[in-house]
Amino acid sequence: MASVHKRPRSRYFHAAFRDHQGRLVMRSTKVTDRAKALTITLEWERLAKNADELVEAQALKVISGLMERVGSEAIRTPSTSDYLREWIRGKELHRSEGTATRYASVVGGFLKHLGRKATRPLTSVAPRDVQAFLELRLEAGCAPSTISVDGKVLRGAFNHAVKQGLLPSNPADAVELPTRNSIKRGVFTPTEVGILLTAAQGEWVSLILIAYYTGARMSDCTRMKWADVDLTAGTLTYAVKKKGGVEQQVPLHEHLEAHLVSLAGKDEPTEYIMPGMAPKGSGGRHGLSEGFKRIMRKAGLDLQVVQGGGRRKLARRTFHSLRHSFTSALANAGVPEEVRMKLTGHSSKDVHRGYTHHELETLRKAIGTIPSIS
Repeated sequence: MASVHKRPRSRYFHAAFRDHQGRLVMRSTKVTDRAKALTITLEWERLAKNADELVEAQALKVISGLMERVGSEAIRTPSTSDYLREWIRGKELHRSEGTATRYASVVGGFLKHLGRKATRPLTSVAPRDVQAFLELRLEAGCAPSTISVDGKVLRGAFNHAVKQGLLPSNPADAVELPTRNSIKRGVFTPTEVGILLTAAQGEWVSLILIAYYTGARMSDCTRMKWADVDLTAGTLTYAVKKKGGVEQQVPLHEHLEAHLVSLAGKDEPTEYIMPGMAPKGSGGRHGLSEGFKRIMRKAGLDLQVVQGGGRRKLARRTFHSLRHSFTSALANAGVPEEVRMKLTGHSSKDVHRGYTHHELETLRKAIGTIPSIS
């Protein structure tokens, strides 16, 4: 029969009970109230005698109920499925539609991989589960860069659980991610940008001009408002979504300024410059990224499709290439790196150099400045 007693020099009641093999177990209950200590002891005894049949989910449920009965906060024990789906709902509120969809795809695939284990407590997820999921993705022909993103999404999800006290450690941290196999982004020449503008219609003309003359990302371009444009000062100031809304100011190129002047006065300052583009996402078959590719095809420009790291083929020239073109045009004109980084908002020189594509003729002229050997 289970019992409780006090030991000399201890203010806590100690439990005494026998387990399923008849062995005597003695341990401190860490409580000073005799009634609570007895409740804990009886529950311990019941758990110990049913240890062979008890599964993790039942054990956590019993312990959580016990803590509630003695006046402590219950243990939070969400299932892996419930936790990850709740995490996705949070991302849908704070991330772009395309990013949230990407996260949901990773989580959905991981839960499908777990099968029935997805209904077990979150603490049951082990590094081998994450490793096996990523290996299956690799076997399915996914590119290393895609798998790397998958792993980082799961790391982020489980890291949030660690911060909330739901996990003692992150199971995805122990998994080594594959090295990203990025393709070199292509750029557009000024002539090709002119061809794009001829093929474009409506707000696409504004979007291409703004991207090419400011180097802003698509999501930042579409969210620009007339209040961001100062025609008197000749500047455009926009919030960089990727950097938490940090403001980036760029002087207006005369071509872009003339275009904006031709549109100015038609909308209120709080209105988007491109109201039809603002609510649209970049991803998906009907997204803006695919829309830009259709304009490229109409213009007869090469997307420069290459084989990716997996089975997919990737285009080297996309809308983001306009940002590369902006940076490269500055570099080829001899604009110093620190000035280019200021205009693009790059804080890392390594990242910035990945956006800089020197034209062969510019490099040839640079080599020509070296004095001849006499």
